[in-house]
Amino acid sequence: MSLLPSRLFLALLAGASALFLVSPVVALLGDALLLAAFALDAWYVPGPAQLTVSRRSPPRISLGARAEVAWLLDNRAGRRVRVRVTDDLPPILRRVGDDEQDLWLDARRETRLGYAVATVRRGDAVFGDVHLRTAGPLGLAWRQRRVPRSDAVRVVPGVLEVKQFRLLGLRNRLREAGFRNIRQRGEGGQFESLREYARGDDPRTVDWKASARRGGLIVRQYEMERRQNVMICIDAGRLMTQKVGERERLDYALTAALLLADVAGVHDDAVGLLVFADRVTRFIPPARNSLARLSDALGEVHAKMVEPNYPAAFTYLAKQVRKRSLLVLFTDIIDPLASAALVSQLGRAAERHLPLAVAIRNPDLEAVAETAPVDEAAVYRRAAAEELLQARAAALAAMQRSGVLVADTRPGDAVPAVVNRYLDVKRRGML
Repeated sequence: MSLLPSRLFLALLAGASALFLVSPVVALLGDALLLAAFALDAWYVPGPAQLTVSRRSPPRISLGARAEVAWLLDNRAGRRVRVRVTDDLPPILRRVGDDEQDLWLDARRETRLGYAVATVRRGDAVFGDVHLRTAGPLGLAWRQRRVPRSDAVRVVPGVLEVKQFRLLGLRNRLREAGFRNIRQRGEGGQFESLREYARGDDPRTVDWKASARRGGLIVRQYEMERRQNVMICIDAGRLMTQKVGERERLDYALTAALLLADVAGVHDDAVGLLVFADRVTRFIPPARNSLARLSDALGEVHAKMVEPNYPAAFTYLAKQVRKRSLLVLFTDIIDPLASAALVSQLGRAAERHLPLAVAIRNPDLEAVAETAPVDEAAVYRRAAAEELLQARAAALAAMQRSGVLVADTRPGDAVPAVVNRYLDVKRRGML
């Protein structure tokens, strides 16, 4: 705990010093009285027993969202007290508004004081200590103390976007966000039988050949879809560290993955998770995993400046997941050697599973390839960018020839791209 002079005290002290021009004795007497008043004021500053502070903070915040943090200040003294309060924020958060708040606390009353924080990046962190300055009754002295606090917080991906898309679904505005119509359970799957048309049946289920033979409308009935596996695989290698705006490409992949998990859960599918870079770092087997569990797991994912080890990841996956599944791999490919390894692994996986490669583009690389060169260096940069993009296109074409589904998408379009492909797989009964 430290003692600090207020601006009022410093102003009075400067005025008392000016009295030396009139009378040194009067000036010394004034300084003595002022120092005595300062000491008395400091003595009556409420201590830790009379003024307590605690903090209420959210344990998790969605990336891109804002959240409220609150201080609870309990003034047990018999008078109003002026305080200034702030606290230590982790680097993954930033304060919205003033860093310090100045207010009066009523006597014998608890006051709640809130402030907003915005997220900077994903990860785990801790809110630090609270710093409290308390003024004396004369306003001459401040006592500053540090209140030890340690409140954990996790910034998780995608939850805000999931809520937004759920709201769009309730308002029937998903088409505006790039989503196609979603067929209800029971409309897809395996053919079961024919029956006569009844009012309210979907016209798309009419079997026109059978209708012509029988002289009336006949519709196809389908078996209700059984629960299927959706295995979300995320490449956290070096290419996913590249930023698009203020977010890494990995962040766009995690958001799309989380929304895909939410949609698959609505369709009663089992969702699993595999994260890898040079080795497998996270695995959750396919099950009815909650969105909170998947979000927490994805919140710990960070891209590394290493080459992704596709053979190790798919070997591990083959041992852990035997049932035929939709394998949704979020990645990108540039290097020809890495592309060859990925194409080979996905081709082998296609023998048992249905792979879907979600290739998240690099807008900066595309911009270089499309920019007119202005000097010799720019010519070489454009040629290199075009060569990389051609290798990427060739790798994606090779995947498609080997039976792999491909969603080639810009980062901002990853969510509707992957969800639409999933819904198409469900509609066509491809699993």
